[in-house]
Amino acid sequence: MMPKKTLSAAVATAAILCSLTVQADYPQRTIELVIPFGQGGGNDLVGRAFAQSLANHSGIDVLPVNRTGGSGAVGFNALASARPDGYTIGMINSSLVGNPHIIDGFPVSIDDVTPICLLSAEPVGIAVRHDSEIQTLEDWVTIAQEDPDRLALGYVSIGELIALSIGNVTDTDPTLVPYSGTGDSITAIIGGHIDGAIVSDAEGYSQIQAEQLRMLAFFSEDRSPSLPDVPTSAEEGYPLDIGLFRAIGAPKNIPEEVESYLTQTCEQIAEDDAFIERMRNIGFNVQLRTGSDFSDWLSRQNENYRDAAALLDH
Repeated sequence: MMPKKTLSAAVATAAILCSLTVQADYPQRTIELVIPFGQGGGNDLVGRAFAQSLANHSGIDVLPVNRTGGSGAVGFNALASARPDGYTIGMINSSLVGNPHIIDGFPVSIDDVTPICLLSAEPVGIAVRHDSEIQTLEDWVTIAQEDPDRLALGYVSIGELIALSIGNVTDTDPTLVPYSGTGDSITAIIGGHIDGAIVSDAEGYSQIQAEQLRMLAFFSEDRSPSLPDVPTSAEEGYPLDIGLFRAIGAPKNIPEEVESYLTQTCEQIAEDDAFIERMRNIGFNVQLRTGSDFSDWLSRQNENYRDAAALLDH
């Protein structure tokens, strides 16, 4: 009879070998992609574009599932609490770094997921009407500092945190006006009801091209590929990197082999002409980050949103 200690070791070794075999064969069955927001929005469109490409590259069905509610909490929680085997992955976005700092009891943060890859980062900035006397970010800052009550700045959802961060770095305090959607705030700018609004490159692109809006600057590390003539705020003397993004995450503690497979597949997808074109058709540029580069970038975004949320108490 095999000694108990030897038997235990044999069982443990067999379990490890079995686990490695399963991981090495990943993926073998349908992958569920959790989308924490409703159909038709940017997260849904990017998620479904990625799901299609992941299915093409892996040869495995990828099922996008919208799990809505709680400002993303329902979907993020479904992702974070899923079995960490790689068969449930999900969209993560700016709400995951913003909402935990402003919504009491928000159940998930970036610490509860494994970052896989950044797919698209949308720089945001202040948009004004094209014929506005405000031509540059410095014009906006000068007016806002000289007459704090003169300017009204529109925002949507966590755009309030972006607006507060901009106000902090520029030492301005314009009147903030909430809107239910960016389209409403853009309409308000064009109609002359507000002076400017927090708008991303994708959200404002068509109106900027039609010379209805002017973007003063983007608060990002790099210029927008879609609107390369718009300067960054750092170029104007006000460094700040805070914006919107769409990315892929997985539950914590997924096997290294699975994480590596997903990361490598993201890298392949990001170079796929069909995916790039699909993303462009829905208004997004592919801006890939993976590994520690993505994790570090995500941490910086989280810090920026955390610092912005602290301004709400002042």
